Amino acid sequence: MDNAHGIRIAVNGLVNAVSTYQGQHLVLIMDDLHRVNDRGALTLLDNLINQLPIHCAFIIGSRTPPNLSLPRWRANGELGEILTADLQFNEHDAMAFGASLFGKPIPEGLVRQALKHTKGWAAGLNLVFSTANNQTKADFSVNRADRHLFDYFAAEVLADLPTELREFLLHCSILPELDPHRCKAVTGLNETHLILDELYRRNLFLTALDDRALVLKLHDLFRDYLKCELELRYPGLKEELHAKAAVAEPVLPLAIMHWLKAKRWDEAVTLIQSCSTSLMAEGGYALLERWLNQLPEHIQHDRPEVAQLKGICKWARYDFLGMRVPLELACAGYRRQGDTASLAYTLFMLSRSLHSIGDLKSCSKVLQEANKLKTEFGLQMSAAFHSVGALQALAIGWPTHVAPHLEAMVAAAEQDLANLFPAISDAFNSFYYGMPNTLKPLRHLRMLCSAWCEWQNVHWMVEAMANTAWPEFWYGDHATTVQAMERQSRFQQRMAAVPALWLDFHQLNSRVLAAKGDFEQAVAAEHSNLQIVGSDEFGATARAWRRPILFNLACVYWMAQNQQGLAELMPHMQLKRQPEEWPFVATGLALVKGRHALLSGNLAEAEIELVRAQKLYRHWRYPVFIGNPSITLAYLRMVQGQLETAWAEFKPVLEEAINEDSIGPLLMEPQSLLADLFALIPSDEQYRYLDIQHRLKGWQQTSPLSSTNLNKKTPHNLSDRELEVLGRIAAGDCNKQIAKIFNLSPHTVKRHVSNILNKLDLSTRGQAAAWWRQHIGRTE
Repeated sequence: MDNAHGIRIAVNGLVNAVSTYQGQHLVLIMDDLHRVNDRGALTLLDNLINQLPIHCAFIIGSRTPPNLSLPRWRANGELGEILTADLQFNEHDAMAFGASLFGKPIPEGLVRQALKHTKGWAAGLNLVFSTANNQTKADFSVNRADRHLFDYFAAEVLADLPTELREFLLHCSILPELDPHRCKAVTGLNETHLILDELYRRNLFLTALDDRALVLKLHDLFRDYLKCELELRYPGLKEELHAKAAVAEPVLPLAIMHWLKAKRWDEAVTLIQSCSTSLMAEGGYALLERWLNQLPEHIQHDRPEVAQLKGICKWARYDFLGMRVPLELACAGYRRQGDTASLAYTLFMLSRSLHSIGDLKSCSKVLQEANKLKTEFGLQMSAAFHSVGALQALAIGWPTHVAPHLEAMVAAAEQDLANLFPAISDAFNSFYYGMPNTLKPLRHLRMLCSAWCEWQNVHWMVEAMANTAWPEFWYGDHATTVQAMERQSRFQQRMAAVPALWLDFHQLNSRVLAAKGDFEQAVAAEHSNLQIVGSDEFGATARAWRRPILFNLACVYWMAQNQQGLAELMPHMQLKRQPEEWPFVATGLALVKGRHALLSGNLAEAEIELVRAQKLYRHWRYPVFIGNPSITLAYLRMVQGQLETAWAEFKPVLEEAINEDSIGPLLMEPQSLLADLFALIPSDEQYRYLDIQHRLKGWQQTSPLSSTNLNKKTPHNLSDRELEVLGRIAAGDCNKQIAKIFNLSPHTVKRHVSNILNKLDLSTRGQAAAWWRQHIGRTE
């Protein structure tokens, strides 16, 4: 009673003093109220605020909500609140803040670094900018400001906490997210939900990811400080804590992360293997590779399953040279273990590497070893090795052997659609089109892939084959080709992060554009491919990839009858075939030289090169890259006045078009040239080729196709479901709401959210929402 009486006297005195103020407004400010724990002092302050005259306002600065009459003031409209989110600086705010500190503009790059590092926290920005101002520009790194930031955390935050909260934060700092289940696993405490409530109330540099379930995330800087403090106070404990977290973690990628941090390699490898198939199917090779690179070197070399996964990750990046060594290590390991099933799969992948780097001799040896295991192959490996057989026949110059291998592969896949992968490897691209009798099995293969996509989530290569438009183009119907291209374009936007898909798409788009007479856009598409293979990820194999693109570009210039364009490419055509290039390069070189000579009027040189190209074409023929030399040679004979010889050269091309039911090679020739050659058809045979001419006219009577929409890129690798989930994140929905909307389990939603952040290389849901608004929301 005496204490209450004293409070009333003190409050009355303060209120009387304030009431005597003669100005219009009076603002009282009290900072760091979170340091006041005395109940009597807080009661006095509460009474004082309640009795203040109307012209007085009271501003309180506190890291935690004070024990005052906040609910009543809020309900009466007497409370204004500025929360953590309101105090976060954006780029414009940070620029102005930095300029005000030093009297001069702050470099934009520094501001962006600082914002990413501090998440817009004003005190953090102040420390980062001050550190930058005291260092040379060349030496500065935002990480150097961490010492000052950590000192702040130690003095201003952790020192004020009760011992049990401090220990809880230190132990749970190894967790990316704090929820009752995970925190209990790490700390062994039962009432973790109450502790999380208290932490949230104290607003200790954390955000709520899910208010209903109270899932919290520590500020990255604060978490880094806590992890450093944990190691200083309890050396070696973090490995034990990570192991506890891994056992309790339901999300596989997070469990793998914990096992790796715990240095429990066997458990990590087991889990990595268990989720590698689904990750690869979704294109999540980067995440898989990050895990593998955290394993000790002896694990990466001695465990064949690890070496195999490393090789497959390099294959996904089209680093065919880099995938050879780990796959050879894997093969050696599986031979030691006597694991013939795994050896068979690895031999298949190794053959893909050897094909792509042009080591066809070593590839033949690998296939011979594989054939010795064929009695142990299931249908899946049988389909895979027929796929390799088709590619090998293509490379070594047996074009008539390609279709039988494709047919056998399709037959094996048809018995069980799960056999489509890995057999489907890269079959979505243009390699096989134009080989004898391949169009029918390729159409059948696409139908199977489409059917498999209807049933479940599939590997992206299966989906790529299901959406390819090459069969329509090769058949030659304009309307269905355009429709198929639109379908492939939609798929391409979703898988924009896979370079091989862009290479294939630009190539086909270039062919379609050139066939419609839009040579400028066709050239631009090929230059886009040159830019892609010039990137670092193609490395040592870039030279082998570059040549076919130059052949494609030369074909566009030939269709446009652009002598200057071909002349600019000629220095590249003088280079001999390199060891990593396939023999078909010799065919392409001869054809381009012959076409250039023909356009230049040098008929003698044109004849030498075109006859040579025609001879080589019998074995090494890539029509989509180089076209059919017989057509150009027929035109040369016509120019030379040898009309009967010209028709003799041209007729087999038309007969092949009839037999294959495709006009692909004809779509890659100048329209005027074809018109002259069709005029050579004897009148009594013209009826045989009416359908071919009708299909060709379908292209000639259309306006040039704009590639604006087809080439529009959206930088992501998200599935349709992940895009839907990302849209709901941007709308502000929590995981439980998303689960209810899409009839999913909360665990599945968490997995989607984790995949989204990993694929987009983002850290928070807020960043994901901002990404969606920038890249997706504006287009809807």
